[in-house]
Amino acid sequence: MFLKMTALGVLLHRGSYLRGFFNIIDFVITVMSLIPIISYFYRLTSSNATECLAYSYQETLVPVYLATLRVFRVFRPMRAIRISAFYIVVTGLLSSIKSIGRILVICVLVMSIFAIIGTILFRGSFFYCTDPNKPTERECKGHFFTYPTGDLSCPELNERQWLRHGLNFDNFGQSFLTLFSMITSEGWQIVMYNGYNSRLFQDTNEPVGPRPNSSPYAFIFFLLYMCIMTLVLLNMFIGFVIVTFQEVGIKAFRESKLDRNQRNCLYFALTTKPQFRYVPKFRWQERLLEVTRHPVFSLFIIISLICNSIILCLQTIEAAKETVYWINFFFTLLFTVEAILKMTALHPVNYFKNLWNFLEFLSTTGALLEFILQQTVISDGSDFRYSHFASSFRVLWLLRFVPQVRLIMWTVIKSLEIFPWVGLLLLVVVFTFAVIGMQVFGTIKRAPIESSMEYPGNHITQYNNFANFPQALLVMIRVTTGENWQEVMLSCKKNSPCESKPEHNCGSDATYFFYPFFYAIASILFLNLFVAIIIDNFDYLVKDKSVLGAHQLSTFVKLWSIYDPSASGELLPEEVIKLLKQCNPPVGWGILCPRIVAYRKMMDLNMPLVDEKVTFHATLFGLVKTSLDIGCSGCLECLHKCNVELKEKLRVLFPTCEQRILDQVLPVEDVSTVRRGYAVHLIQTRWRAFVRKRNETIQIFQGRERRSLIAGQRRLPDAGPELLERKLSDFELEEHSILHSPPQGSRKSSVSGVRTMTPASLTGYRFSFDQTHEERPLSGRWGEFELTSPPLAEDPSFSPQLRRQNEFSGEHDPDPFEEREDDEQSELSFSSAFGTPTTNPHLITHHHRETTV
Repeated sequence: MFLKMTALGVLLHRGSYLRGFFNIIDFVITVMSLIPIISYFYRLTSSNATECLAYSYQETLVPVYLATLRVFRVFRPMRAIRISAFYIVVTGLLSSIKSIGRILVICVLVMSIFAIIGTILFRGSFFYCTDPNKPTERECKGHFFTYPTGDLSCPELNERQWLRHGLNFDNFGQSFLTLFSMITSEGWQIVMYNGYNSRLFQDTNEPVGPRPNSSPYAFIFFLLYMCIMTLVLLNMFIGFVIVTFQEVGIKAFRESKLDRNQRNCLYFALTTKPQFRYVPKFRWQERLLEVTRHPVFSLFIIISLICNSIILCLQTIEAAKETVYWINFFFTLLFTVEAILKMTALHPVNYFKNLWNFLEFLSTTGALLEFILQQTVISDGSDFRYSHFASSFRVLWLLRFVPQVRLIMWTVIKSLEIFPWVGLLLLVVVFTFAVIGMQVFGTIKRAPIESSMEYPGNHITQYNNFANFPQALLVMIRVTTGENWQEVMLSCKKNSPCESKPEHNCGSDATYFFYPFFYAIASILFLNLFVAIIIDNFDYLVKDKSVLGAHQLSTFVKLWSIYDPSASGELLPEEVIKLLKQCNPPVGWGILCPRIVAYRKMMDLNMPLVDEKVTFHATLFGLVKTSLDIGCSGCLECLHKCNVELKEKLRVLFPTCEQRILDQVLPVEDVSTVRRGYAVHLIQTRWRAFVRKRNETIQIFQGRERRSLIAGQRRLPDAGPELLERKLSDFELEEHSILHSPPQGSRKSSVSGVRTMTPASLTGYRFSFDQTHEERPLSGRWGEFELTSPPLAEDPSFSPQLRRQNEFSGEHDPDPFEEREDDEQSELSFSSAFGTPTTNPHLITHHHRETTV
């Protein structure tokens, strides 16, 4: 302390010693620790030698009690903990304490109002006589007989005592303490019954004892208070703590520009490793593995587990032990056969890598060994059976088949990651109060377990005391759970008998502050932090299912093991496309995803290539990055800059992540990626399709000199034979005459600079014109009609009529972008991606749509 003061200064300037919170605590604790030492040496230097020799250090009681505050030094090492989860817990706790001030004021005001009303109604009415036949203090004199054994021939003589209940309403402080103990739901009904039997509006100078049913309307006061405080305000207080804790977590993620879901998914992608999948070497092993993984086999095992559980539940003393014994033996033998089949199919080494298989083997073999020993070696007649114990835990195997239960299990697992840090804080608080309790309440007389009239209501026993640290720790844990904590508090009050000197009085009135304060911190605040963590994780897991979550990425890991059973972490891009098609969104793309769309999605992933393969972490990281819109996209330079920034951010967020993996998923150098490869692939595919189509068009064009042109959609042949056979209506006749009427003028237009036609020639019906090989194919727009060249008009790919005729005859149009076996493209490697070829002016797509003339 003196060294820090010398180095930092004492108080006046910024950064001095006494301007730090923990430094102030150290200063106060150190000074209080020095007080008894200084007092002791002062006594030793006194002139009276006899008094000096009779004096001992332990007689400075007050300084020793103050010196117990040294225990608060246990909070200092927490400053050195830099783990993010612990930081979030501590920050959330401190923020909760700061923000609950308003709701705490409301609770205190309501309790104060009820305390004042309770003092007016019940003051002086919570006294009683140890002899229930004496209702007043004047009558409660002398002795009376009791029969503790129930035998009238063995009475016990006891002195009458006029006592008062520990929880009463004699003054405002006692009323407030009584009401606080009631909101914890511990012993509140006893207080209500005492008020129900009390006599209201009594003078405090003449206290009277209880009389049965003397105040039948007193229960209204207690029930109203419990409804307001316990059901409304206390739950509001707890909810406020939970909401504040969640807001602190959200704020911490907001500052890093990544929400919690993004951080969890990124952490999963960077830390998860590919799983090894055993591939049977022999054909019979494959068959056996198919049998053990068949849904019918799994259903049979599930039904067997349920039946075995029902048999275990039916066991009673009157049950036929022999029948139940052999039924259990049958199920144990069945589960043993299942374990042997799986072990044979998977090989023992791979079988025991699965935790479920390991637990199943232990339970099955242990139960089988027990049956064998009972029949051959031992028979001790004990009712305990290892087979029953193991079978009860085997039911947990059913949880693997219920998706909702797996979601809850994932919630529990995610909560367990933060539970240790909340438990650490709670342990420090319990440790602190246990040490203080040893110093203040360690000398109280320990009463026997059985109740006696000598120590009525004393809950400081040989198993529940502050004599040593383990016992004190157990007492504080009991108070944390709220188990009859108010009785422990009353047992430590002032004037309690001492252990070493029964004639002296021990205990302290500090008990009225010690226990309520500890209960409020440990039970109401810390235990509800566990609830806040569970609610927070469960709310995160039941969010929109269309948004990718970390709990869904395990599906990708399992499917990767199918394509990469050796867990090498590398696959060909085409295998990755097949893998992602087997994953449903939001993890994958789905089985119905077109190949062109799959190529475009592969370009968005932009995974670096290593020997023409992609890695496990790069693929998973790319999925997370594109699904959750992390980072940026654009030109190559912008992409490299974003990769550098994101890598630095991930290095800060996940310091335990390997640098090799970060360089692998976020390459900052100009390396070969999937995007470049598939871009080349798409350009080549589109160009070959264009060339093939152009050649086919030229061949058709050279074969004919006179072609028909289709403009628009309205043609009688397209309408079908049934319209040609029926009589035309008046409206259709009028429309036909208008369409075929001669033009009123010599207006001419040029379409693509090939030929001029009058509007009457573009009525939407078939017409012909002469065209030589030297002329360019007709293409362009006329009014609202889009025209194509004559060769394309009769091509099935561009003519809706011919396409319908081909479909009716069973023929199908070839896909212009489909790769053919005789194409040179089949010899190329995968390393290509998508691009958009330039549009050929000789090929104008024909749009088939309805028009109104």
